[in-house]
Amino acid sequence: MKNNRIIFFGNEQLAQGIKASTPIFDALLDNNYEICALVLPAAHVRKPFQIAVKAKKAGIPIHYVTKGRELLPIIEQYQPQLGVLAAFGKLVPQSAIDAIPDGIINIHPSLLPKYRGTTPIEAPLLNGDTKTGVSVMRLVKEMDAGPLLAQAEVKITPETTKQNLYEALSAKGTELLLQVLPGILAKNVAETAQNEAQATFTTKLDKSQSELKFANKGAQELVREVIAFAGFPKSKTILLDIPCTITKAHVADVPTTILDQKCADDKYFVIDRLLPENSKEMDAKSFLNGHQK
Repeated sequence: MKNNRIIFFGNEQLAQGIKASTPIFDALLDNNYEICALVLPAAHVRKPFQIAVKAKKAGIPIHYVTKGRELLPIIEQYQPQLGVLAAFGKLVPQSAIDAIPDGIINIHPSLLPKYRGTTPIEAPLLNGDTKTGVSVMRLVKEMDAGPLLAQAEVKITPETTKQNLYEALSAKGTELLLQVLPGILAKNVAETAQNEAQATFTTKLDKSQSELKFANKGAQELVREVIAFAGFPKSKTILLDIPCTITKAHVADVPTTILDQKCADDKYFVIDRLLPENSKEMDAKSFLNGHQK
């Protein structure tokens, strides 16, 4: 009998600061693919990963790892035919890739070779791109450098948020994976090498980026930060002596309220919604009504 067993790596949280879901894992189960084990990066979290809850309910063994060298014994234990990876967060050594007959397939939320690395969802939002996409690729030792099996574009509009972009990319990635899986398992799927000359790389976000620097940056750049940094690392400033996280803003030629900030390009960063420290999210008018003296 043909071995179609799949080992799944990752929690599907393709970006920090979003409410993650598990469409890829769910689709594999719904389409009767046998997931023989779930492998997750060890993490100190208050609640278990959503994907772990689902795996436990389905009777799928779960393994947490801290280092790449821990993967080979797990793979040898379950003898999968194929690996599927979505937001694993750790480098997979070549020995682990080679131990799986059909290798490991990675779902990456960008149009590779553009935006390799850890923040491919945030990068196009920060850069003001009008489109991004998702790539299904074969995993290799080098980061996000493997041959492409499928790609699809996803539009970015003025209404796009980090959360709904993540959801659109996850849905499209799931769709593409289901399209190519039969060909992968039948060893009958076309692969396209990435153009290394066109490769660009993203960098990890950290809390030091959360301060909104009105004197140093243009208003549109800061609005993009609000969108891209939603959830983490957030966009913060001090308003009426109160630390606040800005959750929605837009650019204007003139200010709307005393909260709005003039930026380096002489445009105004107009605050639409904010989250004051130790309070709930509100619009600018509500904040002013409660705090303006």
